[in-house]
Amino acid sequence: MDPWSCQTHVTDFDKKITKFEDDFIPLINNDKLPDHEAYLAILESKLRKIKSDPNVLRQLAAKKEGFMLQLLNEEHSYSVEQSHLDEPIPNSQILRTLLPQKQALNQGEVVELIKYDQLSSEADDIDNTEPVSESK
Repeated sequence: MDPWSCQTHVTDFDKKITKFEDDFIPLINNDKLPDHEAYLAILESKLRKIKSDPNVLRQLAAKKEGFMLQLLNEEHSYSVEQSHLDEPIPNSQILRTLLPQKQALNQGEVVELIKYDQLSSEADDIDNTEPVSESK
């Protein structure tokens, strides 16, 4: 009894194999698949349904307007220039020897990447709020 339940196949080793099972040659001479016409018809019908639905058009227009307003109202502050980032930082040889992982080599390594920390601002808000005392 075979423990892996494999059936043994008798192979003819005398037969020479001169090619692959799949020669990797496309059967169709052009770049289109055989069912491309049906696929395009389905896509065009879906597009017609989307274009005729007023809700979808309204949602797309609202989304576009929202993105435009966001772009216009967004404040851009680019205070750090690219050339400024490559300037070397003078630092102590002793600190560089003792704590090389803590020493920045150029200005680009000390630029504050994230200026807004949600958790710290929430903690500050909680600390700043005073309990309301009721007087009678």
